[in-house]
Amino acid sequence: MADKSIAVSALEVGELNLCIDSMEPKSIEAIGNQSWVDWHIRLQKLNQQAVLEATSMGEELTKETLISAGKLPVLVHEAICIQVWRQKIYPQILKLEPEPATTFGIYMVLYHEAAAVGLLETALFHEAGAQCLSDVTVDLLDYAIEQLTALVGLINSDYLKPEDLKKQLSESTLEELTRQKNDLQFDISMRCITIVRYIAEHMEAVGIGACIATGLYRTHDAPALLALLLQAEPWRRGEEVFESGKWVPSTPSSELHRSEAQLWLCLRQLLLQPRLAQHYRIDDTARATFCRLESKLSESILDQIPPLAELKMFLCRLAVGDCAGLAGNGVKSPGCTLVEIVPQIKDKYLKQVHKRAKSIAKAQLQYFCLDGSPSSREAARRLLECYAGDAALALEGGRCAGCGEQAARKCGRCSSEWYCGRECQVKQWSKHKELCDQLSQLLI
Repeated sequence: MADKSIAVSALEVGELNLCIDSMEPKSIEAIGNQSWVDWHIRLQKLNQQAVLEATSMGEELTKETLISAGKLPVLVHEAICIQVWRQKIYPQILKLEPEPATTFGIYMVLYHEAAAVGLLETALFHEAGAQCLSDVTVDLLDYAIEQLTALVGLINSDYLKPEDLKKQLSESTLEELTRQKNDLQFDISMRCITIVRYIAEHMEAVGIGACIATGLYRTHDAPALLALLLQAEPWRRGEEVFESGKWVPSTPSSELHRSEAQLWLCLRQLLLQPRLAQHYRIDDTARATFCRLESKLSESILDQIPPLAELKMFLCRLAVGDCAGLAGNGVKSPGCTLVEIVPQIKDKYLKQVHKRAKSIAKAQLQYFCLDGSPSSREAARRLLECYAGDAALALEGGRCAGCGEQAARKCGRCSSEWYCGRECQVKQWSKHKELCDQLSQLLI
C-alpha cells in the first residue's frame, strides 16, 4: 500500500515548491475568474499530495513545506473567504439565476472550501502546524466551531435520514445544488471535529493558550457542543456510515469510527485540561449533559483508546456528585486573560462585500456559465483531470462510487467516477447524472 501511494503523485517536487510559494489569500471578487481557477486546481492538488504522503507513512514534504514557508494561515483565509461567499454572494447568484443551466462552476467554488479544510486537517496533526498558525488560530477556531454548529443544524433538518432515490430523480437543478451544498457542508463539518481537537491539544504550543481557552470554554462552550454530537452520532445514517468523505454501507464491526474517536479525544482534552478551572463552570445543566455520556464509554472503546479511562473516571465522579478536587467544580474564576486576541479574518471579508453582494454576484455569474466554448472546455478538462486523475484515484483506492468496494471501470461518458459493475452504476446514476451530463457536454 505504501509503495502505491509513493508511486502516485499529484505534484512533482518542483511544482510543489512553486505552488506553495505562490500561495496568497484571494479576495472574494476574484472568485471564479481564470486566475482563481488556476489557484483552485493548485490547492486541490496540494490537498491530494498531502493526503497521499500522510497515508504512505513516509516523508510528509507538503506539510513540512507549508509550515516552513508559513503558508497555513493562507488556508484559513481561503476557508473563511468561501464561507462568507456562500453566505452572502451565493444567495444573490441564485436570485439572479434561479435555475442555472450548469451547477459545475458553483460547485467548484463550494468545493474549494472543502479542499482548504482538508489540507488544514492534514497539516495540523503535528504541533508545528499549530505553531505556524499563531494568532490566526483564534480565527480558525471560530470558523471550525461555526461548522460544528452548522452540523447540528443539518442533523436537526433531517440530513441523516436515508436518501430517497426516487425523489432525487425528480430534483430540479436548484434542489440538486442545495443537496450538493449540504453534502459539502457535512464533509467540512466532520473534518472540523478533528481540527478542533488539534487546536485543543496544541493550545499551549501556539503561545496564546489563554485566548484559545477563552474561545473553547467561554465563547463557544465547545465541551457541551462535543457532547451533543457524541449523542447524535452524525457518522451514521440508517445502514450507512461516513467514510473518507462518502456514505458507504455499514458492516458489523466493533472498531470505533474515526469521527467518534476524534470527538472522545477532544472532549477528554477539554475536560481534563488544567485551564478548565479558570475558564469553565460545570453547573447542573453541564453536569447532566456530561453524565449522560458515561454509559457510552464501553469496555470496547476503552480497549481501543486506553487514555479515555481517565475521562470515564472523571464522568463517574461527576455522576455521583463527587466534584471535590475536580477541575471546573462549579467555582467561577475570572481567568487570567489580560489581552484577548479576537477573530478578524471574517470581518475583513464581510467588509469586502458590505452593500456590494448583489453587484459582485452579477459580475461573477459569467464565470459560472460554462457554455461549451474552447476556454470552458479547457477549464473543464483541467478540473476533471484534477478531480479524477491518478492522484485522486489513489486517494479513493479505486473504490466504487456505489458500494465502496474495489472498482475496475470508470463512467464511459465523463471518466470521473468508478464502479465495480453495472448494478452499482445503475443505482448511482441518479446522483451522478447531472455532473456527468455537464462534464460530457463541456468536454465534447
